[in-house]
Order: sequence, then structure tokens, then C-alpha cells
Amino acid sequence: MMKKKVFFFPILLLLLFFLTTLSFSEEKGNLEKIIISKGEKTLEVNVTLSLFTYYRQFELLNPNRVVIDFFNITKIKTSRFFKVDAFGIRAIRTGQFKPTTARVVFDLIEEVPPYKIEIIEDGLRVLFWPEEEEVVEEEIKILDAICDIKVDPAKANLNDPISVDMSGSQHAQSMEVEVFDKEGTKITAQKLTPESPRWETKFDKPGEYIFRGTAFNIEDKPSENLSEAQTHINFPPVSSLECSPCRSRLKKSITLDASGAADSDGEVVRVDFEITDEEGNLVDRFMATEKPFTWEKMLEDEGVFTVSAIVTDDFGAVSEPAMVKITAREKRLFFLLDVGSLASRGRGTYVIYAGGRYGLLYKILPGTLDFALTGGGAYTTPRGPWKSFYNFNVLFNVHVGPVFIGAGAGFVSRYIETLPKSYVEGVANIGIDMFSISKTKVSILLEALGPVTDYSLKDYHKFLLGFRLTF
Repeated sequence: MMKKKVFFFPILLLLLFFLTTLSFSEEKGNLEKIIISKGEKTLEVNVTLSLFTYYRQFELLNPNRVVIDFFNITKIKTSRFFKVDAFGIRAIRTGQFKPTTARVVFDLIEEVPPYKIEIIEDGLRVLFWPEEEEVVEEEIKILDAICDIKVDPAKANLNDPISVDMSGSQHAQSMEVEVFDKEGTKITAQKLTPESPRWETKFDKPGEYIFRGTAFNIEDKPSENLSEAQTHINFPPVSSLECSPCRSRLKKSITLDASGAADSDGEVVRVDFEITDEEGNLVDRFMATEKPFTWEKMLEDEGVFTVSAIVTDDFGAVSEPAMVKITAREKRLFFLLDVGSLASRGRGTYVIYAGGRYGLLYKILPGTLDFALTGGGAYTTPRGPWKSFYNFNVLFNVHVGPVFIGAGAGFVSRYIETLPKSYVEGVANIGIDMFSISKTKVSILLEALGPVTDYSLKDYHKFLLGFRLTF
């Protein structure tokens, strides 16, 4: 019985050792940072880990290297490359040799210099010195970080990229920049490193923005010097647009006025006008680069049009468009004046009159069909039984290009004393539009008139040759 107990006791010890080793091996750590300190006669490299278990060190040739493996390390948080070029060390590299092994490699310039490795709190210290010198423990002075921040550009438009550069900071292990608006409200913040000291941002609201930088040394002590920069995000201009008149006739000038446009932190330098029809098709555009930023425009077609004005300021920012509606209609109602010579037949002979009429012309279908209402008279020297008379006409004219042909009816007073009464007569005319003077159109007119009842067309008719003025 005693022999069985003696045999069982070592087995329990082995099992306990195995469980303890297994539990320890499950703990995993990080390679946090590498701090390099150069003295006059020594180079000190401190490797800090979140969990330090054990390590191994060896040397490799061709090229010459000193290698340290750290076990139970699964992540490397520090930089992967440090350039040294001192004390026989060209550079220091880090890498994940295996999933649980982090490797630190010292690339040598030539031969392996003297060095020693010491275990410190949370890691190792590796000390190098020149071959001819003895190891001298130096007190390494940790320098305070000095922050430097630059922001470019100093003025920008909305959503333009803003570059922040903290590469001028000294003795810094890390940096941080905080952004505040004019009221002091914190907008955002960004952490940077000496390996990646630059950052780009942008703003979607105008105004002043302040960038405050802080640098941290290897002991995470913040810099004490004031390090600030600022940028101004340009306020876009505000557009304004008025029309005068907003309802107009074709080929009559309309004034489009954007002189009310303004810019709170600069000045307006350009206004771009655009006119579109009811389907959104571009009709015309105009760019005004001088005050008062107006455009005199005559429309050639009927319709309702939209005019937009977009303003640009002296920093290139543009406004939202200001818009107005303008309506253009062709003039339909005109005054007309007919003047000319009229030959009137009656009692077997013709008598010449000077005739004139005044009235209104309405374009029922512009360029195609007109309606005219006129009244006037004809004058001749007294020679009985002929006498001066007056008449009223209603006509419809059909246009074919510049030529118009018309027909209608009229009322004429007695122009021969022997005629018992006034009567209704038919009217037919033909004419051609010749030219325009100012706003007056001049046409040549030939007109024939004759009775439709009571009297003989052969014996009583008239012809008028003259001019028609439409205005």
C-alpha cells in the first residue's frame, strides 16, 4: 500500500506542472513600442511588451544580424522599421515570425559590436557601445516634445481638402490634433505619429476653424508650447434676380437684374444667366462680369420662360441659383391707317377721291389671319351731284408670307345726291408688306368695293390704291 502512494505522488506533481504550463501559455501579449536613445558613447534600445514571458537571442551572418525572438506575442503595435546608422547598427526591424512569436532584428553595418541584453520591467534593454570602449551606463535624458502644426490652405471653399501637417514636431512619440469652430465647440480630432504626421479633412459649413496640436514624448508627456493654426471656409455668395417687365411682348427688351447679389466675406465678380423654356431646353445664356450685373434681353418666341442667375465670388465659390419667370407674348392688337386715292363710279363716269380710314387690327392667328375694323371717308371737290362720303368696313385678311388677301363688308353713305339712301357694300383687298420704320409696318394696298343689294355692281363700285400703316 505504501508503494502505491509513493508511485502516485510524482504523477500528481507532473499533472500540476503541465496544467500550470498550459495556463501560462494561453496568455498572449503585444509588442507595444521600441524606444531608441542615443548617448555619446552608448545606444540604448528598450523593447516594451504588454506581457513578457521569455525570449531567445542569436546572431546571423551574411549579412550580420542580431535577432531576438519574444514568445507569446501575437501583435506588434510599434513601427516595423527604425533607421539608426549609429554604433554599428544600420536599422532595427520588427516582424511577426510566427503567430505567437514576435521578432526584433538588428541589421548591422559590419561586424557585431559589443552589446548586452538586460531584462527590465515589461521587456528588455539592449545596450550597444563601440568596440574600443567599455560599457558605460549613461543617464538618458528624456526630452520634452515640441509641437508644430501647419494647415493649408488658410482659406478654402466648402468641401475643399484641408491639409494638416505635424511633421515639424520634435522629440515626439505621437501627436494629436483637435479641431474647434469659432464658438469653441470641438468638431473632430485625429491622432498622428512621426511615421504618419499628415492628415486631410474638409468642412461642409462656412466659418472659422481652429486646429490645436499636441505632441507627446516617449513618456507620453504632452508638449507645453502653444501650437495652433486656423483656416477660413469661404461663405458662398447669395444670388438675387429681378425682371422688368416680367410680362412683355416679343422683341421688346426685358431687363434681368442681379445687382442685388451679395457676398458676406468678399465680393461678387460674375453672374451667369440662363434662360430655359417650359420643357427645360436652353434658350440663351449670358455672363456678366461687371457691375451692375444686368442683361437686356429680347425674346423671339412666345411662351413662359425660366431665368436663373448663379453668382460667383472673388474666391471661386458659387451661389444657389435665383430664379424668375418671364412671359413673352406676340402683340396682337394694332392700330392701322389706310390712305390713298379712290376712284368711284356712278352715273356712267368715275370721280377721284382722296380717301383715309383709321381703325384696329387684331391678329387672330399671328402671321396667318387678321381681323380689321376701320372707319373713315373720302373727300372730293364739290361738283354736283358728287359729294364726299364716309364708310365703315369689317375685313378678314389671310397672310401668305408678306402677301395678304382679304374680304369683308362695309357701310357707305350716299356719295351721289341722286342716290336715295346709304347702302351695304362688299369689300375685297390684296396687299403686300413692304418694310418697317421703327415700330410701324408699311404695306401697299389695292381694294375694290361694290354694292351687294339695291344697286348695280357694274354702275356703282369703287377702287382704292394706297398705303396701309400698322403700328
